[in-house]
Amino acid sequence: MIRRVWAAHILALTILTSACRQNSAPDLVLWNGTIFTADARRPRVQALAIRGERILAVGSSAEMRALAGSKTRLIDLQQRVVIPGLNDAHYHFAPDPQGQTLPVSGSNWTETAIAVEAAVSKGLPGTWMFGSVDANVMLDPGANRAALDPIAPDRPVLLRSSSGHGCLLNSCAMRLLDIGEAEPDPAGGYFERLPGGRRINGKLWEYAEWKPNRVLASRIMDQTAIQALRSLAQEAATYGITSMQIFPSMPVDRFARLAAQADLPIRVRVMAFPPTGPGGRDQAEIRQISRLVFPNSRVRVSGIKWILDGTPAERGAALLHSYADRPGWFGKLNFPEPDVALMFWESRDLEQQLLLQCVGDRAAEVALQAMEDTGSTVDWRLKRVRIERGDGMIGKLIFRAQRLGVIVVQSPARFVPALNARWGDQMQPLRSLLHAGIPLALGSDGPLNPWLNIMLAATHPSHSAEAISRDEAVAKGDGYLHPSVSDAVLSDYRRHVTDPLDLLSSREREVLQLIAEGKTNKDIATLLNLSVYTVDAHRGRIMEKLNLHSTGELVRFAVRKGLID
Repeated sequence: MIRRVWAAHILALTILTSACRQNSAPDLVLWNGTIFTADARRPRVQALAIRGERILAVGSSAEMRALAGSKTRLIDLQQRVVIPGLNDAHYHFAPDPQGQTLPVSGSNWTETAIAVEAAVSKGLPGTWMFGSVDANVMLDPGANRAALDPIAPDRPVLLRSSSGHGCLLNSCAMRLLDIGEAEPDPAGGYFERLPGGRRINGKLWEYAEWKPNRVLASRIMDQTAIQALRSLAQEAATYGITSMQIFPSMPVDRFARLAAQADLPIRVRVMAFPPTGPGGRDQAEIRQISRLVFPNSRVRVSGIKWILDGTPAERGAALLHSYADRPGWFGKLNFPEPDVALMFWESRDLEQQLLLQCVGDRAAEVALQAMEDTGSTVDWRLKRVRIERGDGMIGKLIFRAQRLGVIVVQSPARFVPALNARWGDQMQPLRSLLHAGIPLALGSDGPLNPWLNIMLAATHPSHSAEAISRDEAVAKGDGYLHPSVSDAVLSDYRRHVTDPLDLLSSREREVLQLIAEGKTNKDIATLLNLSVYTVDAHRGRIMEKLNLHSTGELVRFAVRKGLID
């Protein structure tokens, strides 16, 4: 969770000392402290030497002070603790225009209605009212615009779900946001409708939220947005955050331009978070990313994010098993699987990192399957695909993710024990990801408080067995597991798998069964809507995983496992 400069391999002290002597002395030496390096081989030292933006050496106070020159600044830490600058890997910037914010977060509709009614009497007609409500409110059939309109007939009201995946509007807000009575659903989202018709009841889910968010962002003056960014950066700096990765609600080009103009004291990575419409996903924004360059700025633009499912709070996360409190319901994907496959090809063609929010294990499996279906045509390990909110990256999916070089970003502030009764107690991994060699990062995705996330990662209130140490929470995940150790872990995993079929993905099992049925690669490609090349790649991986060497051996294995008669 720190800047990459600290994740680099720290060379042996003697080599670094020699390099310092050959070049100029350090500009700065910090000594007489406890300095956390994030290097598992030497996690703490007394002192360090810095020149420019580079760390030259680490070691004892005496060793580092010996490197100082006549112009070197020496700072006695007086036994204080020093850590690297923190990186918030997942933050949403979504400022609203001037309005009134409800003082409470409604946990039920009755409480919310009372708060709205009380706020109406304190504001002017036409003034926006914004609030946050629990998923219970969003799931309550009685919470709709028909109930809001009598309370706030001349005040636009927008109540956002605390999960970030839905909102409730009254009729006044719908008109101001140019949302028609029977507006068609956008790709990846939907409007709830009144029974028996097409009229919207005021509830918007998933990508249906993008339009109001974009409209509201368009009404923010540039200078207001710049001031909000400066306030955000100042708050981040007080927490020790020196870099942020931000998903803006406004168009990526405008946000990046404003961030550069703000001249922030922290580094900012801006990632495209494009909207959708009834005709599909908007491609315009992602095709301009490479042109968004801001020289002499701390702002960089890269990466494309899509959200594949909702969250368990509203039973929107796509699961491989049904919800315990709603048998037969598995959640839902925001996009059909062919669209997910296209996201990977688009990111490859545009040479941009792909970031997919996959909360449920079904969503995670769909993402991994799309990668595997490309066969050997793409080495995804070089693409560093990111899974945001990877709560469902569990069990066999971990092994597949490691092979594909996937990075997982988690938000411990979203670890809510009460949800275990809804979707099980094995979700939201941390420790198992690190132990499998999967790079792990933490992001706020909510309150901007890295120490809260570090505390929750180290305690993990919803799955204590997945808690990690404070050092691991502060440091970048892949700094704690050398590739050789990762390989050993995976080898051990293979040895302890009781059923070799568990090594195969669901798609590989399909291919194996069809091979055993006598189908040719061309036949299988037609049946599964894949290329012949991809089928051949699946065949090769199946043989490698099962340690089999011919089609005959594959057929005999399938018969033994009951895949065919």
